[in-house]
Amino acid sequence: MKLHGSVLVSVLLFTGTAFSQVEPPPPVKEARQISGGVLNGRAISLPKPEYSEEAKAAKLEGIVRLAVVVGEDGRVMSADLVAEPAEALQAGVDGKTTRVESEPVSPLLVDAAQRAALEAKFVPTMLNGVPVKVRGILVYKFVASETRTVGSPVSGINGGVLNGKAISLPKPVYPRAARAVKAQGAVTVQITIGENGEVESASAVSGHPLLRAAAVEAAQGAKFSPTLLSGAPVKVSGVVVYNFMAPDGIEK
Repeated sequence: MKLHGSVLVSVLLFTGTAFSQVEPPPPVKEARQISGGVLNGRAISLPKPEYSEEAKAAKLEGIVRLAVVVGEDGRVMSADLVAEPAEALQAGVDGKTTRVESEPVSPLLVDAAQRAALEAKFVPTMLNGVPVKVRGILVYKFVASETRTVGSPVSGINGGVLNGKAISLPKPVYPRAARAVKAQGAVTVQITIGENGEVESASAVSGHPLLRAAAVEAAQGAKFSPTLLSGAPVKVSGVVVYNFMAPDGIEK
């Protein structure tokens, strides 16, 4: 009986040890991310980038597109420059396209945009009641200041990103050639809005070459409410950004 009892105790001790060794560790929860497209219009605080004296002296201009990640708390965690193709197609108002060399944006403007982006704040995004990270694009447009005579009339203003200000913004048609290669991404179109709210000119300044013409055509059909300055209608310049998703849909 004593031997039997000793064997039983040993078996129980061995069994308990075996269970403790094979017990899996608790799973590590990974933070989920969702895509938010262009985020300019969703920020609750979006500081303007500082246009440095050095940039002003050199009259640096351009559009800076940053890929950002917004954390669960609504603060920007990272802001990285979106690389643009070295060569692209630029479409004019007449519908004709020409192949142009894309000019790299100045590091001074990129640095200013990144500093501003990291100070932006958003309302935390919830998914099934759980805060999640959001990845998207912030677009900054730098325009060199032009000296005007005091009292001279203002011919136009800069409206920045205009997507959210349009009363009608047609979706671009996804080109067959782009679908064949599954081209996707954001296309930024520089536009000028006349005093009557109609788009007077549109030109793609960044984005995949196969998507630019479609974005320009869509932007030309956009309509806006006339902008008044001191009671007088004025022209407005700015950008419209289209997000193309391959291969089944287009997100605006």
